[in-house]
Amino acid sequence: MHDAIVTAAKGSSDLTVVVVGHSAAKLPRLVEREAARLAKGQIGAQHLVAEDGRYLLLKPDDKAWLIGGENWRLIGCQVAEAVRAAHAKSATVLVQGAGADVQAMVEGVLLGDYRYNARRSGKEGTRIAITVRFPGHQRAVSDGERIARCQNLARELADSPGNVINPQTFVARARQELKGLALDIRVISGVDALKRARFPGLVQVGMAGSAPPALLEIRHAPRKAKKNKHRLALVGKGITFDSGGISLKPGAKMWEMKGDMGGAAAVLAAMKAIAELGLEVPVTGYIALAENMPDSRAQRPGDIYQARNGKWIHVDNTDAEGRLVLADVLTYACEQGATHLVDLATLTGAVLVALGDKVAGLMGRHEAWLQKVRQAGLDVGE
Repeated sequence: MHDAIVTAAKGSSDLTVVVVGHSAAKLPRLVEREAARLAKGQIGAQHLVAEDGRYLLLKPDDKAWLIGGENWRLIGCQVAEAVRAAHAKSATVLVQGAGADVQAMVEGVLLGDYRYNARRSGKEGTRIAITVRFPGHQRAVSDGERIARCQNLARELADSPGNVINPQTFVARARQELKGLALDIRVISGVDALKRARFPGLVQVGMAGSAPPALLEIRHAPRKAKKNKHRLALVGKGITFDSGGISLKPGAKMWEMKGDMGGAAAVLAAMKAIAELGLEVPVTGYIALAENMPDSRAQRPGDIYQARNGKWIHVDNTDAEGRLVLADVLTYACEQGATHLVDLATLTGAVLVALGDKVAGLMGRHEAWLQKVRQAGLDVGE
């Protein structure tokens, strides 16, 4: 994974990036003249050598219609691509904007630089040091970096193959990522422990996996939020590999089912970001982890079992496992005092047929809460 370093500190660099139309910095005469010319022309980039070093003039593909700072994220992504294409090891970006713009652009730099190459043979990618010159916006730079790194953590986990990320290694990675943060972590691991704790759905799905199923609970309870009556729960589906079980999926592209734990990865990343940003909001993340595999121990189509809330469930298709692992965890979250729930899950490929791959499906029974969640997404360009 490329790992750009983004700071707000001053220092020398191999390359100075001027974002045309978004920079008020004093520049050498040659650079100012070429920037003005580029501003009137087409989208693109131009390399210059001035008396004080190498410059890259970048005219971004501004899309003013994009929402929630997404245009600035796009600019940041273009900056990362341009710096890497220039084979620079360090760069200073000259750009002007409000605090929210700063944060979004820093996010774009790091998100645009992400590649999953952690286990690729050969030479590792170059690590780029990028300094963003936003006078007075150091906090925005650091916040943007924290948020983007957490997003990239979720992407890396979802990109990792099933023999690398399974329920047990996911828990181990979570402990590593959350170490030192003000979070309480509880893990219920293994079939027997989950049976005693009354998570039959998670047991049903995960008992045939090569790695035991687990429930990961991450609690963020800041002192200043004690008077807050609202308790938010984030619930993530973590099927680290979904073969479909006895109701086996088609072999073509089954490898993509390593990403059936995207909801779990998102919840872990969100809890890390919440703690690192010091948000004064009580939030608990619940992550249900299992492998859905065919085996002599696997559940069968036609099986019947009783869920945590007392309702009986008939298993018609073992490839509909997501709702089984989530049902008990959602019940448990409510038992623990959650007043508001957000469940993140890769439940069905049918949502891609309906909506494509640019937007997420949002469903629920409480319209007011649905609109709040939707608006939160719009606010950040989701």
